[in-house]
Amino acid sequence: MAVKYFKRFNASLDKGLAKAVFDHVRNYMMCALLLAIGVTWSDEGASLLFEVIPTSYSGLSLIILSFILFCLNLYDGVREISKSRYHTALTVGLVVLYIAMSVVVIELASSFRASLQFS
Repeated sequence: MAVKYFKRFNASLDKGLAKAVFDHVRNYMMCALLLAIGVTWSDEGASLLFEVIPTSYSGLSLIILSFILFCLNLYDGVREISKSRYHTALTVGLVVLYIAMSVVVIELASSFRASLQFS
């Protein structure tokens, strides 16, 4: 029985599963980085970016951009998952994972920023 699943897993790897997963994770991490930077900039005071744009506006625009990219990446993942047998459970799992990881990234960025302010 385990050999059957192992053969299916090997077939999936031959079809490019590993590359697709790593590409998806890389895109997610880039979106998370943009979101963390946007949250950090939107929390700052009235400083100016390049002495033209208030950082709160820059932060808000980065948050919006990262949200759009998150949704695009999530849609791509859901579209790929929809071809599988257990697509409903996998889709719910992917959405929950996205939300949980986004909260963790925002909290890490906030705590890192707070630790820099007290140093």
